[in-house]
Amino acid sequence: MREFPKASDLNITFKVVWMPVASGLYYIYRPRANKLTKCFYFAVWISLLTLIDGMLAAKTELVDYVHFHWSLMAIVYSIIFLSVRGLASWFFRDRKVFRKEANER
Repeated sequence: MREFPKASDLNITFKVVWMPVASGLYYIYRPRANKLTKCFYFAVWISLLTLIDGMLAAKTELVDYVHFHWSLMAIVYSIIFLSVRGLASWFFRDRKVFRKEANER
């Protein structure tokens, strides 16, 4: 069953709810260790989301892609996660500002 079958050809729950949640969890729990650990963590998240999206496309009628390939979805998820990481790192670059605001309360 689709959430809004007439309004969109997207799976609203996965794209609008779970993808931002997954991006946030990825950023919050990302490792700060060596590069190999970071790459493994990134690959696990991308693989998991690609697998879930591929299973939804193959086994259900929730997602109907015209041209689906797992590598394209992995690239799209990689771009989203790297963008979230870059934007969040840029936004929180000056930690002193956030500590000052927290101490003023």
